[in-house]
Amino acid sequence: MKQRLPIFLLLMFCLCAPTRAAHLVGGEMSYKCLGNNYYEITLIIYRDCFSSGAPFDPNAAISVYKQNGVLYANNSVPFMNNIQQLPNVAPNNCTTLPQTVCTEKGSYKDTLYLPPTPGGYIISHQRCCRNNSITNINNTASQWGSTFTTSIPSMDTSCNTNPKFVSDPPVVLCLNVDVRLDLSATEPDGDSIYYELCNVYNGGSNANGNVAPNPAAPPPYTPVAFIGGFTSNNPIPGNPAFSIDHQTGLLTGAPTQVGQYVFAICAREFRNGVLISTNSRDFQFNVSPDCQTNTSRIRHSNGTIVANPSPQISNSSAVTICSGGTMSIGNASTNATSFFWDFGDPTSQTDTSRMGTPTYTYPDTGTYVVMLVVEPHTACADTAYAKVAIYDLVQTNFTYSGELCFAQHSINFINNSNYSPNAKFLWDFGGNTNLGFTDTTEQPSNVVWDQIGAYYVQLTVDDFGCSGTYGDTLYVYPNPIANEVIDKVEACVPYTVQLFDSSYVYGHAQHFWDFGDGYLSNDLNPTHTYTTPGVYTVTHSIRSVVGCVDSSWSIRKDYITVLPVPKSNIEITPREQSIYNPVFKITGLSTDHSKTLTFLPNDAVVENLTEMSYIATDTGSFPIMHVSFNQFGCTDTIIESFVVNSPFNLFMPNAFTPDGDGINDWYSYTVTGATKSRIEIYNRWGEIVFASEDPYRKWNGRLHNEGPMLTPGVYSYVINVIVKKGAYKFTKMGAINLVR
Repeated sequence: MKQRLPIFLLLMFCLCAPTRAAHLVGGEMSYKCLGNNYYEITLIIYRDCFSSGAPFDPNAAISVYKQNGVLYANNSVPFMNNIQQLPNVAPNNCTTLPQTVCTEKGSYKDTLYLPPTPGGYIISHQRCCRNNSITNINNTASQWGSTFTTSIPSMDTSCNTNPKFVSDPPVVLCLNVDVRLDLSATEPDGDSIYYELCNVYNGGSNANGNVAPNPAAPPPYTPVAFIGGFTSNNPIPGNPAFSIDHQTGLLTGAPTQVGQYVFAICAREFRNGVLISTNSRDFQFNVSPDCQTNTSRIRHSNGTIVANPSPQISNSSAVTICSGGTMSIGNASTNATSFFWDFGDPTSQTDTSRMGTPTYTYPDTGTYVVMLVVEPHTACADTAYAKVAIYDLVQTNFTYSGELCFAQHSINFINNSNYSPNAKFLWDFGGNTNLGFTDTTEQPSNVVWDQIGAYYVQLTVDDFGCSGTYGDTLYVYPNPIANEVIDKVEACVPYTVQLFDSSYVYGHAQHFWDFGDGYLSNDLNPTHTYTTPGVYTVTHSIRSVVGCVDSSWSIRKDYITVLPVPKSNIEITPREQSIYNPVFKITGLSTDHSKTLTFLPNDAVVENLTEMSYIATDTGSFPIMHVSFNQFGCTDTIIESFVVNSPFNLFMPNAFTPDGDGINDWYSYTVTGATKSRIEIYNRWGEIVFASEDPYRKWNGRLHNEGPMLTPGVYSYVINVIVKKGAYKFTKMGAINLVR
């Protein structure tokens, strides 16, 4: 910072030409109690927008001291990146400010835990770099900095929030122009506020390199010394002198000397007559000779007088106002804070207003002259006139009636607008009609569009230069046409048909199907099964339920022919025989047929079977398929079966020679006519050496067919058989001689 100081000096604000300040221009600190001993601390810093020096610090050191000067806390608070440019607000109503001065503000916020303590807390932030071009202090060596501080009351158990200034300070004061600035603050706790001009305090210094002390120095703080007869109570030369209303915070005066002036406003908070906290705003006013005094005027708009939204200066013709007697007047004046309006109503003595943007209701339509005086009874007073012709607002609306189905539609429009006999009309039908695309009659009738569709119909009414427009969408719907997808068929009974709707209809429709056999359906795409031979007519009707409400029918006469089928039947006697007598009698019993085919188990086919005998060659169950045909080509098929059983036989050998010579090496038995069997073979000690439920599994003379070879000798067996015929159990015991 020390190396850049000469550059900053060259950039200081010059009283004879618009240059840029290179330093900070002020700040303030306040707090809000959040409860439970937590306080939100807000630090605001003001600086020159055009400055190249002393930017907003990325972090600000906010230090907290107890009453005895002991440092309690020191936080590095990050910048909130919320830079705001202060508006250039003129100090009175007839001046325009120069745009060569710009001030911006930024803020830092932190939440601190500060439990009640005797003597309270003092919270401070210090920074260097007041301008060395300030008029009311000597800062040629950049020796004066800033201290922004506030205090929390001793033993604050009431959760105090100190005063907060309502509005930002002004950027520029105009030379020899009266100032009336509201510098008041809000106080949410109901305490009283006392305003006064007060000391500004020194802080960091660019001269000794202590730009931003961290932590801030402990209190008490040194006031900045004023020069040349300036004091904290008289910081700016003025006539009248500057003073602040102690109760309202209104700063008044008129600066008489160009320059830069540092000053401070204190909002002191009192509770029951005791001072408990102070919010001090340290700021720098720029007094400029470059302000311009403007006359108030009523703005032009393309050379035409317009009273709504803005009244204009008068000319030879009046502007038409279509407001129905009530006129809302926009104020186009500049640099004005007080106004006087006279609305030119000859029937009233109270047709005046002092509002900035008033509203007035005339008792009748007509032509009136409106007068506006800005800054009345002052040197800045200016007057403008506007001649206005008041007419009723054109309330435009229409309805319509008539059939909306395209095939027979014809629409009549009813104009429900308010208008005089001299009004003109323009109808836009949104499409081509028998009257064309547009019409200028009052109420068009028998309007017919040339296509189905949605049409946005718009009516514009012009009356006394006023106009109103209203539009609505009208739908011309298609007439429903019933149709379906169905094939003309001949089929054998039972026949199932799937019907598909293909009607032409807008939106949802009700469906009514009559299948011709006494059955009905309301499904969109129904399925129906015909179970009785005959010739059937299918009727399909629909009724639309939205838009064009109409009905349509489709009749498919004699479309479904359902043919009869023969009845196929055979008789087999008996149904079950032994293999010793496998003879069966087969008799054809079909009806309503012209031909039959019988497919036998031996692949033989018998045509037109009446009666025959069939001899089976094996045991088992055997099917016979019998198919009947009629003259319409319809068929019927049945399958009947017969069974050939084996008689029960059991053969148990009494010896075998498992010596590996390929002769009688395995022991097995033979069983027929059985559904299940189990054999168990025992040695002389009653131990099972072989067991099986598979009649085809053989014993090889080893223990369970896998162990060691058993010794020769006599072994006993027990076999249990479930006999198929009669389903009874048969048990046999015997001996087996194992010979080697």
